[in-house]
Formats: sequence, C-alpha cells, structure tokens
Amino acid sequence: MALTTEQRHRAAAELHANLLLAGVTEAHLRRDTDLDEHEFREAMHVSPRSRPEHVLLLRDRLVVLVHAAGRQPVPFTALPGRPG
Repeated sequence: MALTTEQRHRAAAELHANLLLAGVTEAHLRRDTDLDEHEFREAMHVSPRSRPEHVLLLRDRLVVLVHAAGRQPVPFTALPGRPG
C-alpha cells in the first residue's frame, strides 16, 4: 500500500475519528485485533513503516465497532479497498 504523506495523515485521522465514534479505547481495539503495542501504534499512525494488513485490519474492525455503536463510520477515503 503506497500512500502519499497526505494520504497517510488523512487515513490516520479517519482511524482516530472512527475510534471516537466507536466509543472504545485504544486498548480495547488493540485487544480485538491481537496486535502488539508497537504494531498497533504504527498502524494507528499509518506510518511509512506500517504493515498494510495491520492498517486495514484496524479499519475493518473499527467499521464493525462503529456500526455496533449505532453510528455511521467516517468514510475511509485514503485506504484501498472496501471495509469488511
């Protein structure tokens, strides 16, 4: 997943916005995804060193959690593919 700096910043902002909408903590999300602390931080920040599959895992899990909270997720405009 080759994203520009602007796309990485946008994707990170979208992940954080959806975390707020889901109403869960980062610790909860990390437990749900079985990522270790370093993998989770890299993925949430969508850094150049992030593993694409970790970023997409967070996106997909957040979409489920936001829907479970009865809300509509903030669209992911920078990440490839469709959530799910």
